[in-house]
Amino acid sequence: MKYLIDCSKNLAKISVVVYVLLFAACCTTYANASAALLAGLAFGLLWTTPFGGRATVWGGYLLKAAVIGLGFGINISVLLKAGQANFWATTLFVVGVLGGGYLLGRLTRVDSVVSLLISVGTAICGGSAIAAVGAVTKANANQLSMATGVVFLLNAIGLLAFPTIGHWAGLSQAQFGTWAAIAIHDTSSVVGAAAKYGDEALRVASITKMLRILWIIPVSLFLVLRFSENRESFKIPTFIVGFVAASCLFSFVPAGGALYKTAFVLAKQAMVASLFLIGSGVSLAAVRQTGIGVLVQAVVLWVVVSVVSLCYVMTL
Repeated sequence: MKYLIDCSKNLAKISVVVYVLLFAACCTTYANASAALLAGLAFGLLWTTPFGGRATVWGGYLLKAAVIGLGFGINISVLLKAGQANFWATTLFVVGVLGGGYLLGRLTRVDSVVSLLISVGTAICGGSAIAAVGAVTKANANQLSMATGVVFLLNAIGLLAFPTIGHWAGLSQAQFGTWAAIAIHDTSSVVGAAAKYGDEALRVASITKMLRILWIIPVSLFLVLRFSENRESFKIPTFIVGFVAASCLFSFVPAGGALYKTAFVLAKQAMVASLFLIGSGVSLAAVRQTGIGVLVQAVVLWVVVSVVSLCYVMTL
């Protein structure tokens, strides 16, 4: 018995060391977004993450900091111009996905709260939207884990598959950035796929994704009114404010040029590191817990969104 206990302790120590080394490697320029996410997923699925759910929480914080840092490379005038150009397309997309998700949820007989979480995660911004709407609707841990688990898996597929499909379809960097921002759920995977495609794709994807994320506000406000007893749960995502503030500094305070450039480079690498932390939070238990109806709703909705949005960007 003592031998087994000692082996268990040694394995736990080895797990921590391997995890820290992998994370450190993802913080270097030798790691890219795909490798970081794959390493995180492999660790989470094959080995117990030594820091438990805290790793995903840390990954979320690091991702938000990275998104703010990306603002130091985007001029506010470009952001506003892109916002005006893509406003109606983004609006139709978000409303269409929410409606389609509701219908699919009814057809597959998925729990109404889980169906709503998957719909807003697909329409707006994956895990961030699920967390925000989950707080408003008071979703329980099981409902949150089911929706988050399937969205993270689809994010991993999107991050790996989209750049290949983009090259096969002959998409320009601007086209790919728009497509990734519309069709991929989480900000982390959007910027990861876009960064792999090119710097211009990353800039376009970051701007267009911000337009989608802003939909957290009206959707959450609507749900606050629907679930009137939960009005105190509504929160405006602060990293959106930080992204816009960083873009304003980059645009109107040129004296910090060298600092902005450094912040932008660090933000891109922080995004890669955050993918490892987030990927390691996907466990076999979460995968097994996802019901077939939930999987069908999430996959069908995502495939339709991906195909329709690809056809849209190819006409631009």
